[in-house]
Amino acid sequence: MKENNNLNKSTRDIGNIRHLKMPERLWKLVSKASKNSRSVNDYIITLIENDLIKRKMIKKSERKKSFKNAKF
Repeated sequence: MKENNNLNKSTRDIGNIRHLKMPERLWKLVSKASKNSRSVNDYIITLIENDLIKRKMIKKSERKKSFKNAKF
């Protein structure tokens, strides 16, 4: 049990997966817009992280990954 308490934050974030429901029309638009990303999931995460950075709720260094080549 102590091992679980010693896990770093990134490991806990990866294991804590959530699901998202959205209308079919919106999903089609998001999947079309995400063609430059590795996946639709990565695209959605990038959009959310960009908004949280803009609102100063997280720092750029707290991103899940670096998206240097993504075009939005």
